[in-house]
Amino acid sequence: MSSSLYWTEFADKVITSLVRPEPGDPLLIIVDTSNDMDLAQACLAAGLRAGADTQLMIKQRLPHGVASTPGPILSDAIRASRLILALCGGITRAPATVEAMKTGTRILASPGINEKGIEEYVIRALMDVDVEAMNRNGELVVRLWDQTDVCRITSPEGTDVSFRIAPLKSLLDNGVLAEDGQMDFFPGTQVTLLSMEDTVNGTIVVDASDSVQGLVHTPYSLTIENGVITSVDGGMEADVLREWLATRNDDRVYKMWHVSIGVNPQAGISGNMIEDERKVAAIDFGFGDYEVCPYHMDVMLATPTVYLDGKPMSGGGQLNPELGFEDMGR
Repeated sequence: MSSSLYWTEFADKVITSLVRPEPGDPLLIIVDTSNDMDLAQACLAAGLRAGADTQLMIKQRLPHGVASTPGPILSDAIRASRLILALCGGITRAPATVEAMKTGTRILASPGINEKGIEEYVIRALMDVDVEAMNRNGELVVRLWDQTDVCRITSPEGTDVSFRIAPLKSLLDNGVLAEDGQMDFFPGTQVTLLSMEDTVNGTIVVDASDSVQGLVHTPYSLTIENGVITSVDGGMEADVLREWLATRNDDRVYKMWHVSIGVNPQAGISGNMIEDERKVAAIDFGFGDYEVCPYHMDVMLATPTVYLDGKPMSGGGQLNPELGFEDMGR
């Protein structure tokens, strides 16, 4: 699937539909030594065909768990770029990246795109989807959430949690670079509410996956009081998560930071958050504020029902067509 010919088609769609450079834009493509160089060269060629001032830089892939901070040469290139396509990790939180975003640099990332189990999903979720219809569905979720006072989420496994949306505003993460200083990830799409404040109460039964263990084989529950995890109950997988939370030694990781809903019809539950959190109608609860807490943890529900002021928006792995959601196949 990842032949040079196929990568050409894939790279053209990434550059023209997601990165969207203007002629002459400084575009930096960053990969590491684990990436498929056919993909890297295809993206370079696609950027040049689009008329961008395109450069490709390759950095070393460090062992898992070792912090990867760009050196001075790559850092200078990041600061000098208007657009960045990062097909590897170690870039999104780098000091040079933070500086560049403050001056308007736009960054699109797909870390781990060539890792086992991810490449096929990334290709499928971009090439086998009606991207325009998917993004319209994402925009509709934004409009519906922004008109909602109270959201309630339930599941057959026992989830029953409610929270206030108003006056929060939701964010559309569709992988399209549209604003200066933006960072997004591809393939999209998901919609997110940040800063959940203290209104979240109830029980979340994790039935799909979490970012600590991957796939969850035996559902376990989180009790949420005023936006904070107060207990983790269940079997061995609950024990693992409870231990992980405790050993962070940081109370902030217990506080809910976001709730997100997936909108990509090609995403499933694989144990990899890059895919899981984008599955249509799947819900991702995230804990630990990225901006103040060094730790973050996500838990996934595969097919919950989402009620907006008592009306179902989604359920059973589907968005409610009665509200205007479109088919997203090709």
